[in-house]
Amino acid sequence: MNSVSSSSPANAIRILLLDQHSLVREGLCLLLERQPNLLIVGEAGERQRAIELARQASPDIILLELNLDCELDPEIITQLLQANPTARIILLTGIEEARIHHMAVQMGAMGVVEKTDTGRTLVKAIEKVHAGEVWIDRMMMAKVLTNLSRPSHAEPPDPETFRIAQLSDRELEVVALIGEGLKNKDIAERLTISEVTVRHHLTSIYNKLGVSDRLELIIYAYRNELVALPA
Repeated sequence: MNSVSSSSPANAIRILLLDQHSLVREGLCLLLERQPNLLIVGEAGERQRAIELARQASPDIILLELNLDCELDPEIITQLLQANPTARIILLTGIEEARIHHMAVQMGAMGVVEKTDTGRTLVKAIEKVHAGEVWIDRMMMAKVLTNLSRPSHAEPPDPETFRIAQLSDRELEVVALIGEGLKNKDIAERLTISEVTVRHHLTSIYNKLGVSDRLELIIYAYRNELVALPA
């Protein structure tokens, strides 16, 4: 991809694409380069290169998928803004959990666009965020404003909060039952699902939390207060 086009106007919005999948980046380049007021100045699929480009390429807008290096990494938002304080970050995500979106905004993202949205929506979000507006849906905006209006001395969200936020309600139920000491068969009966489905849920949970087996999951759940310690 040619990062800078000589045919682009001098006042074009400079965009940096950060996504772990090269095909996604190529598709975004094809989509955005059709717009005469948008200019792709770089792309990357891993964290270190992303930070270098944020510093060197002087982007106005950074389109960011949090899963760089194949790992959910909320700290990348802070690192990108440290590398380029004037850039505005739009989270481009396939994760539909509102908690992830909310935390990204709290950490400095100015917009959230889901990968299920249209190309037209993405272009509009870029233009609005570049103009100084925030691009998030009304429900999320209400939650952000509510939280900002409350005095808080809490520390910023850490990576574990992001990992836990990826869990679906059903997966949280499975974790709770694991904490009670139930086996797969018992969990299946309790939730009225098959044992195969339970195993699928566990595989997903292990991947999202970065644990390798049932024992590590139980320890993780106790440590992060997903389940109560035995009396």
